[in-house]
Amino acid sequence: MQVPQARIFYLNPSDWTWWVWLATAILLTIGLLGVPIGFLVAIILTLVQTVVILSKERNVGAFPVQLRVAYLGLLIVCYLPAMRWLYWLPAVGTFALVIFGYCLMARCLSLLPWNSSESYSLNRLRRTFFSSPDLSRVPVSSSGTGCAGGMCTIEAQVIPPEPHTEQGSGGNG
Repeated sequence: MQVPQARIFYLNPSDWTWWVWLATAILLTIGLLGVPIGFLVAIILTLVQTVVILSKERNVGAFPVQLRVAYLGLLIVCYLPAMRWLYWLPAVGTFALVIFGYCLMARCLSLLPWNSSESYSLNRLRRTFFSSPDLSRVPVSSSGTGCAGGMCTIEAQVIPPEPHTEQGSGGNG
């Protein structure tokens, strides 16, 4: 029996959200290259994407909406003149999403208490930030229901805990 080889790259041109994220990354790069209108257009594009996803999800608490609201907030904070140097972070992060499927923002949001009932531990932090995205969990399709074909779901980003990791706690916290 042959084990299928894990995908390294996540290029999904059949998904409209993948294209929006790619355009956003390019616009941020244009801004970083000295054309500040790129930042403003990236903010507007992210706002439009947020409204579209919110209208599809119909729930502000839905993870794809949380992700876009947080990303939009980051872009707006970075737009302040003293903070513009920080645009390199969302630019690099968004390219990591569209090329490799790694979404740092999704991983950070997965740590919020309303997104997970798992207790905090060093193992959880290690799995959250250092595990590879599970590209097999996200079909390459044109569904457009999530973020870059669903790559910004917690399930695709963070390896679940092993069932035996919390054994023997005995209630002495």
